[in-house]
Amino acid sequence: MDANDRGAAAPMPEPRVLRALRGAQWLVNAYALFRRNPGAWVLFLLSLLAAIVLTSLLKVVGPLVFGLVFPVFSVGIALAAQAADRGEPVVPAHFFGGFRSSTGDLVAIGGIYLVGQLMIVGVMMAIGGAGVAQDMAAGVAPGAGQASTPGAPVVVSGAMALAGLVGLLLLVPLLLATWFAPLLVYFHGQKPIPSLLASLGAALRNWRAFMMCFATLLLGMLLVRLVVSVLALIPGIGPILAMAFLGMVVSVIAPVGFIAFYTSYVDVFEPCDEAAPAEEPEAQ
Repeated sequence: MDANDRGAAAPMPEPRVLRALRGAQWLVNAYALFRRNPGAWVLFLLSLLAAIVLTSLLKVVGPLVFGLVFPVFSVGIALAAQAADRGEPVVPAHFFGGFRSSTGDLVAIGGIYLVGQLMIVGVMMAIGGAGVAQDMAAGVAPGAGQASTPGAPVVVSGAMALAGLVGLLLLVPLLLATWFAPLLVYFHGQKPIPSLLASLGAALRNWRAFMMCFATLLLGMLLVRLVVSVLALIPGIGPILAMAFLGMVVSVIAPVGFIAFYTSYVDVFEPCDEAAPAEEPEAQ
């Protein structure tokens, strides 16, 4: 990708429409970038986890603050991936690059996302009752906390099931709207609302690629779970092997998932060059 100073707004490109298999290629490309500087990416992941833990100690305020600034860090992830894409070393300064420009607009995207989440929770509570909020606060799916005793079967009411389905249907477009938005703000000088609409439009036009990307991630996680379960069965050292394997895999999958924000952006929005495949015609 031929990019000079991306902090200076580049013209807003027309998003390309890609075939389904490109979604899997986003992860392949992300892994290739991860392999060039794995230590830097693992260190960033550990720092991010530490930040999540520390902000969670602040109860309500901490997660809100982290949610507000996460779009800023997503730009930093893109800048680090861009450096790796150019063959440059990835350094800690890359991950804080989002604080150099358009920080206010990036924080605004985080605020819109948080407000969207609160609105979705409100809709789910209106459909499924206060139990939805209690389950989500406990970190479980709506209805999963309804068992009165350990091991008892979980009975999910129709309203709770409908609330979960509606919440998922509302959350997907919110996620897609914020997928490309931070990079469109930073690299192309877009304002929050136009960037969210452009991101949603580009993602919907490439829904096949997104489904393939998420399906590939899901398949990978299922395979990891299978291997962990098999390793855990080994007498004596099984649990230790399972935990070690899980830790190594997570240290790869998590950064690759973050880098996929950048590789998908390159594929959809950047001009065709050696780092991005040729445009593929939209399926009729």
